[in-house]
Amino acid sequence: MHDPIGPGMVRAAWARLPEPVRATLPIWFGSRVAVALLALAAARVLTSAPARNAPGLRTLWDRWDVGLFTKVARYGYLSPAYSDRTEVDFPGLPIAMRIVHIVVPDWIVAGLVVSFLAGAVAVAALWRLAADEVGKSAARFAVLSLICFPYAVFLFAAYSEGIFLGFATASWLAARRSRWWLAGLLGAGAASARISGIPFGVALAVQYVASRRSAGLPVFARPALSLGLPPIPVLAYLGYLRIRTGGWGSYTDAMRDGWHRGLDWPWSGWTATWASATDGNGASTFVWFWRGELLAVVVGVLLTIILLAGRRWGEATFLGVMTVIMACTNYYASGIRGILVAFPLYLMLARAAARQSWVQSVYLCTGTPIMAALVVAFTQGQWVD
Repeated sequence: MHDPIGPGMVRAAWARLPEPVRATLPIWFGSRVAVALLALAAARVLTSAPARNAPGLRTLWDRWDVGLFTKVARYGYLSPAYSDRTEVDFPGLPIAMRIVHIVVPDWIVAGLVVSFLAGAVAVAALWRLAADEVGKSAARFAVLSLICFPYAVFLFAAYSEGIFLGFATASWLAARRSRWWLAGLLGAGAASARISGIPFGVALAVQYVASRRSAGLPVFARPALSLGLPPIPVLAYLGYLRIRTGGWGSYTDAMRDGWHRGLDWPWSGWTATWASATDGNGASTFVWFWRGELLAVVVGVLLTIILLAGRRWGEATFLGVMTVIMACTNYYASGIRGILVAFPLYLMLARAAARQSWVQSVYLCTGTPIMAALVVAFTQGQWVD
């Protein structure tokens, strides 16, 4: 009697998976194992405490905003169970954590599962986007450039970057194929996860207009209605907060009360952040954080210019609007994670590597050690971003 699930059936099932999944899942899974092992090893090497007290994987990844997302997933917003102003966190990740929690009892682990699954979708869609442009070899580098991005630690942790990137890259792939209703629906998923969904929705509209014009098709047609889908989660969330609080300013109030942030001119934010980034008496982790935020704005501007020069109107819009949003505050924060989810960057790197092979070696040799160091820092409870 033959085993119903033998090696042959496994190989056949694997062969039936879409090519982007087969090309990226081993890399993604292997990288997640490597990050987990690095975190566990660092927790044991960087302490002289008894071995029995060494923290496990769950404890290592229960850091910073993970606790805030977990509170929202467990108790909802504006709950008497906690006092944090979590209204600044969009509901996409908490909702996904709550769904996964049905089968994964631990909330932190549920968040890690969401990030793993969302990341698997993101790298598969990114590979397909790059392969369509520059071939499979360079597409593999696009995936590696994301995995080895210096701040890719937030793709492992239960943060919203992974779920946003999964929806956004899949939406952009659908847009490239003129499947606008699917693109709009997936864009709505991205908009539910983080504020980066607002510039993404604008970019999707620009991409729609550019692609319809290049194809000689009328812009004002039925598919244009799909562009109304991405704003829905944002409006619904703001409406929910309005009902709960009685006012429309709950999001901005939470940002001001919890993080002392508000709208301001870009030069004011730059000046304040520059002062913190050049403070020789400041804590090292925070000084380098501020420097990274300044660099994020510079990178955002440069990428926007490059994409505009290449007439990639949709991608340039995404980077440009996102950069404006992160620059127009009284100090810069979370901009580095904005660049992390800027998938046009990885497509740009793939195009560069297809022309010049040294780009891949330089990027990976530079980015990977920094990424590893920040994984250690994050899991050791040091501020990363």
